[in-house]
Amino acid sequence: MDWNFPVYFFLISVSQSVMAFNIDPNPWKDFTHNPNTAFGYKVIQKNSLSLIVSDPLTQSQNERGKVYSCEVANEKCSPIPINVPSEAVNMSLGLSMTKDPQSSKLVVCGPTIHKECKHFTAYNGMCFTLDNNNNPSGPIPRTLRDCQQTDIAFLLDGSGSVSTNDFDIMKNFVINMVNGLKDRDFQFAVAQYSTNFKIHIKFNSFSSTDQIRGISQVRGGTYTATAIKRVVDELFTSAAGARENANRVMVVITDGESHDRNELGNAAQNAERKKITRYAIGVGRAFIKPSAKKELETIASNPVDKYMFTVTDFSVLTEIREKLEENIIAIEGTQTSGDSTRMEFAQDGFSADFASNSVIMSAVGAFQWEGGHQKYDYSGAPVGSFQKGNSNDSYLGYSMTVAKTRSKPYIIQGAPRDKHMGKVIMSDIEGNPVQTLDPPEPQIGAYYGAELCAVDLDLNSVADLLLVSAPLHNEGDQEGKVFIYTFTTSVSQVNHIQTVKGIPGQRGRFGLTLASPADLNGDGLADVVVGAPLEENGQGSIYIFNGRRGDIAPTFSQRIRGSSVRTGLQFFGVSLSQSALDHSGDQLPDLAVGSKGAVILLRSRPIVLLWNTVTYNPSKIPTRDTECTSPLKNTLKLCFTMRGLNTGAQDLTANIKYTFKLDAKRQSYRAYFSPKNRVLSDTISVSLQEKCNEHEFFIEACPNDALNPISNELVYTFEGLPSQKLKELRPMLHPNTKNTSDHNLDFEINCGTDNICIDNLKVDLNFSGYSVIQVGIMQEMNVTVFVENRGENSYNSRVILKYPFGLSFRRFTTKQGRLECVSVDSDEKAALGETTCLISKPIFKNNGSAIFDVTYNINKDSNFDRMVTFTATASSDNDEHSPNNELFKTKTIDVKYAIYVALIRHENSTIHINFTAGKNDLKKPVHQIFKVENDLRDLRVDIFIRVPIKLGAKEIWTNDNLQIQGCTLDKDEQATIPDYVAALQKQPDVNCSVAVCRVFKCPANLIRKQTEFYTISGDVSSGWIEQTGLRSAVFELVSTATLDYNKTTYIYFSDSVNTAPTGKINTQVEVYEEKFPLKETIGGVVGGLLLLALITAGLYKAGFFKSNYKKMLQEAGAEGTGEGTNALSEE
Repeated sequence: MDWNFPVYFFLISVSQSVMAFNIDPNPWKDFTHNPNTAFGYKVIQKNSLSLIVSDPLTQSQNERGKVYSCEVANEKCSPIPINVPSEAVNMSLGLSMTKDPQSSKLVVCGPTIHKECKHFTAYNGMCFTLDNNNNPSGPIPRTLRDCQQTDIAFLLDGSGSVSTNDFDIMKNFVINMVNGLKDRDFQFAVAQYSTNFKIHIKFNSFSSTDQIRGISQVRGGTYTATAIKRVVDELFTSAAGARENANRVMVVITDGESHDRNELGNAAQNAERKKITRYAIGVGRAFIKPSAKKELETIASNPVDKYMFTVTDFSVLTEIREKLEENIIAIEGTQTSGDSTRMEFAQDGFSADFASNSVIMSAVGAFQWEGGHQKYDYSGAPVGSFQKGNSNDSYLGYSMTVAKTRSKPYIIQGAPRDKHMGKVIMSDIEGNPVQTLDPPEPQIGAYYGAELCAVDLDLNSVADLLLVSAPLHNEGDQEGKVFIYTFTTSVSQVNHIQTVKGIPGQRGRFGLTLASPADLNGDGLADVVVGAPLEENGQGSIYIFNGRRGDIAPTFSQRIRGSSVRTGLQFFGVSLSQSALDHSGDQLPDLAVGSKGAVILLRSRPIVLLWNTVTYNPSKIPTRDTECTSPLKNTLKLCFTMRGLNTGAQDLTANIKYTFKLDAKRQSYRAYFSPKNRVLSDTISVSLQEKCNEHEFFIEACPNDALNPISNELVYTFEGLPSQKLKELRPMLHPNTKNTSDHNLDFEINCGTDNICIDNLKVDLNFSGYSVIQVGIMQEMNVTVFVENRGENSYNSRVILKYPFGLSFRRFTTKQGRLECVSVDSDEKAALGETTCLISKPIFKNNGSAIFDVTYNINKDSNFDRMVTFTATASSDNDEHSPNNELFKTKTIDVKYAIYVALIRHENSTIHINFTAGKNDLKKPVHQIFKVENDLRDLRVDIFIRVPIKLGAKEIWTNDNLQIQGCTLDKDEQATIPDYVAALQKQPDVNCSVAVCRVFKCPANLIRKQTEFYTISGDVSSGWIEQTGLRSAVFELVSTATLDYNKTTYIYFSDSVNTAPTGKINTQVEVYEEKFPLKETIGGVVGGLLLLALITAGLYKAGFFKSNYKKMLQEAGAEGTGEGTNALSEE
């Protein structure tokens, strides 16, 4: 038999488990019935010995549905005999069931009782209560509703103000009304009134509309009140054929005001007492008057706008006939559209719950599926009136729960089809609405409100949370959500606080069933179970969410798949027991879960808490008086302690596999179990007594970091072992237990009684006696750093020395203390290099000091600022420092750049000239060329060239305006030695000390490796020589060149005094006496003539002159013409 449930109770039927928590997925008890039935649709854990299971679809003759009592011990189920009334046909008994947690009484309902009425089939419902011994009581309500019948009486105005034609129209109106209603379960009666009252047709005498057509008008006055009273007293009686349980309707037609208007109120009240619904139809313009209109309002039932009609004349009565018929039919309750049904399809007991010695039954089909609820006492008598919904087709009451709050109980009902999205209505126990909950995430078809569950989170019998499911809510590849609300303490309202859902990739109707059965994990807070019976292609799953203080853990702690429970299960999770009891006697709650044709009883496992402690021997790493030569030995003691959380069983055991990693947070570790191995793995068996293991390890000598503890990491896995006392259940570790923990081993700190080291560092530096950096001369420089600790021990003390770009670290030299230095040179102008020196690591002890030199190479091509700055910053890893510390020191040093400019005499300069003494008008050209070579760097200089131009009163140069290209005249300088004659006789140097010198200023921007030339060119006169008194001498005419440059920026690279030399060009000026040698001259002339004669004679004898002459004549004859040639030949 397939589970094809009828639409009236719309079974909205939702991957691997997460880490298994404490519900054992292996079935402890399996109550399997016929798998093709609905056995398991509802399940209740009655007591520790039995379950109550329903099968609402099992069929036997006119009975549908059975309820079973299942004994846990033998896994046998037997039907509970319930005396179902014979009229309760096909009621689907057990379609809803619930248990009163206070009295343990059960209510079992069947909401699908068919009752065939004249023109439709009604659906009613009944419930039965079961006591602790499964003895049934009921039914509730005591009887089913009868099929709806209607008796309608027409009261016609036959007074004289109505014309004969209009009276006929009135009769035709009634005839048409009867014809429209006669096929239903209606009875008709007709009376006429004027001055007199006359009954024409009683309910038990109506046979055809011809009887109405044969009525004659009586005429007279209008006594409406009297007529109404007589209809109530004479027609709506059993003698006239009126039926006791039928709906009673009176239609009064009048054309004006009544003569007995004062009695209309009493007449209407009499009709109201007999539950007669009255329609008042006023015809004509008389009802424009307020008094006439007031009469109609008095006659009509409330609300007046529904039961009072006015038309202008009788001819338009047909215009209101259709509306009037609809209203009357709605009273009978047989339409299927509009506001037309009442309780015909109510399905009483679709959901039910207990409240203050009463049973509340929902009726989802009432009032055109608006739904609602009715309260009954245990005897089956209704308490109060039916509380209906306010929205058609909303299915209010599809789900229901009674939540007992701190203030009072509340009835909470789901209406999953309200506006096609759903809503939840919360009302007080009398049915007065308190709050309406709309979907937090509205979605058409989500079925918000399909299931409700009140959660007593802290187990104090007061509801703390409300769960509302929307099992058809779609979000990507997920189906179903559960919205969680919290009850406020100040007002009777709930607020949405969170939403939970199942795993992705499943369209399994997550939230189709909800339960808060017990504290499943032993933490003192109720847990929540959510069913998803269509997950995994209909095999089903359940989810367990653990309670927290104030809400539910958003992530499920366990997901149990039906396929993991037993092969072949379908719709696992279609029902959940609202309470989880201990059936196995292990003091642990067991969970009952329904599926198609079976109920599975799952046991909860014992939950344990586990603590671990790690101690070290010695407890701290010693730092005093260590030699830093060999590793330190230590021993760790690892202990585990286990305690049961939700059970008192004493034989709980487990195996723990653990890994211990030394100095786990560092890549370069300071401790190890064996060289190059800092990880240890081992196993320990634990019980409810403390169990320990010990392991030896080593710590490297004087590690770099002796301040921060060695953080050791423990990671373990837990495997529970079977418990005999718990029938082989294995303990489970509480999921909030961290299986990873850190266990620090601290270094010994010698810092007084407060154990807080407050250091007092002072740093200073100097430049080792240097006052200036000579770039290009100095190849390196030293910075001397001084550090001292005037306070308590300082940990990982260090000095960072920052230096400019252009310097490169070369070495450090320790003068005092223990140092380690590393340096990073700057690779760009804007950045600084850093030298970091660790001082006596790891501990710079109190009153300790350190002195060291840092040597830097100086790049000869560097370009520094005018002054460069070095900063030294001291720091440590201590948490506190003395306010008197001196952690920062800045020093600056001048920078000068080496230059080398050579002033050289060019090789083309004039070396020597001479003059004859006594001749003052002679002159000789002289060129003095200075060659300027710049070697080291670009710079700007001024070259001053001094040229002697005047000795005494005589000019040395004949040039009136002596010039040097590229230079300007500065000024002439006078001789510094007035007695130049005496000076020259001692030293014949004609320079600026004895002569007036012309000074030339030659500004030059010299590029490195560039050569410039400066030429002094002119004629030197002999006129200045005579005044020296020397007639034979060699003078040195000396011009000089000197450099002028920025001496704050540059330093000349030459000798130890670093001064630029003076360039000189000397030109020798020789003067001598003139002599005439006569004898030598005559002898030379005579000798020369004799020598010439001898040479000529020798040539003649050799024929030189003859042969050459002849040859010349021949050549001349060959070239010439005429007589001249011949004459020359003849000769």
